[in-house]
Amino acid sequence: MSMNEIATRAQDGADPLGEKIRDYILGVENIRDENRKLLDQITTLETANVALESEVRLLKLALEHERAERRHYHSLANEIITRLDVVGRTIDDVVKRAGQGVHRPAKESPGPDLPDMPVPSFLRKVEALINGQGEKPQSS
Repeated sequence: MSMNEIATRAQDGADPLGEKIRDYILGVENIRDENRKLLDQITTLETANVALESEVRLLKLALEHERAERRHYHSLANEIITRLDVVGRTIDDVVKRAGQGVHRPAKESPGPDLPDMPVPSFLRKVEALINGQGEKPQSS
């Protein structure tokens, strides 16, 4: 240690007011350092907060979109169910009428006779292939 440092320490120890001032100045410097660190932390937290708020807004929009889509599909499903119910009732009615028609006696005039139609040539070819397995059809 140099002589100046020893003299300064001796003077500092002799002056209690100077020692308190020095402690207060060190305390103020420590508080300023802590204040700078906290300001940096506040800035970081504010940036993170803005990012999180933006993410929350995006998620709320996505949620609302999903809800709207779900309402649409629910409405569509209800419409399909209603139409299927109508189809089901119609089929039940047709089956019931067909069942009643089987048990009824035949009418005296069932309707006009249909004229005989020649069998189309492509059907004759198909029949020949099925029956003769590749043989040429016989013309009639």
